[in-house]
Amino acid sequence: MDENIRHGRALLKSSNYLTHHLMNNQVLLSPQQQKEYFLGFIDELVDKFKPLYIYSFGEFTSSNSKKGCFIENCANESFHYYLLMVTENVNRVEHHVQDYCNSHFRHGVITIIVHGKDTVIESIRANNRFFITVANSGELLYNHDSFIHSFQVPCFIPTKAADKAAMHYNRSKDLAKGFLDSAMECLRSCKYHLCVFMLHQVVEQCCIGMIRVYLGYRSDIHNLYRLLSLCNSFSTGLSSVFLERNERSKRLFDIMVKSYTAARYQDHFLVIQSDAEELYDQVSCFLKLTEDLCTEKIELLAADAAAYKQLKVEKLMNIDLPVVV
Repeated sequence: MDENIRHGRALLKSSNYLTHHLMNNQVLLSPQQQKEYFLGFIDELVDKFKPLYIYSFGEFTSSNSKKGCFIENCANESFHYYLLMVTENVNRVEHHVQDYCNSHFRHGVITIIVHGKDTVIESIRANNRFFITVANSGELLYNHDSFIHSFQVPCFIPTKAADKAAMHYNRSKDLAKGFLDSAMECLRSCKYHLCVFMLHQVVEQCCIGMIRVYLGYRSDIHNLYRLLSLCNSFSTGLSSVFLERNERSKRLFDIMVKSYTAARYQDHFLVIQSDAEELYDQVSCFLKLTEDLCTEKIELLAADAAAYKQLKVEKLMNIDLPVVV
């Protein structure tokens, strides 16, 4: 099986995985047990990777229970944690850390971003929305120096956030539309494997654009499973456009993920016409959804900027001037 698919499936473990796991082990963790298990795994990450800080910037829990006369009673919960790890060295170890989480964290899913300290400090100085927000509002799970609570960072200044988000989104949108046009040309010329590869590029650019708009984070990830997982941190259920509907949808998505390398380097990577056409329709819908979500968020960022500027004006107007006698 393709490595991207194998790791992707591990990353986007759904509640079905957790249900199966709990049924096999006959263990349903209590909320306190789940918390202890998660914090214990954080200690495991610390021992293995020696980070300076680990922040949580998201923790999602979903519950599902079934009870009826004609069905076996069952209840389960699934957990998804979003983490930022800050390391001493600038060398990127994100893929290694993510793979470790995929293979060793058994009660839920972890999506993790890893950056060196210097990169984080430089980004904060440049008024980066993602790192400032996580440092100021995220939960600090681990700190290498108990005398320092966290990075001492200023508040985010939102005056240019909408303009920056719009600029980056427009770039991703133009690329995505260009790749979609190319996918149609490949479809018309019966080059179905290249069509699917172009569709991969469309989804990648859509995710990169949304992540930049919603999180203020520049992602350099190519794995669609990981990109969709990160997108779920601000819009839960985005991955369900391609996944969690039925086995056919998952099979089609696996073909698209595999195309990233197979369409370029494998001589015998074949895609049938019906699969390419169905993927084209799904990706076209995903592009439209991306446009709607990003337009909405950019408008909110513009409103935040306007409110911030108005507040500054009001503060200046309320300054007590010295009285001249």
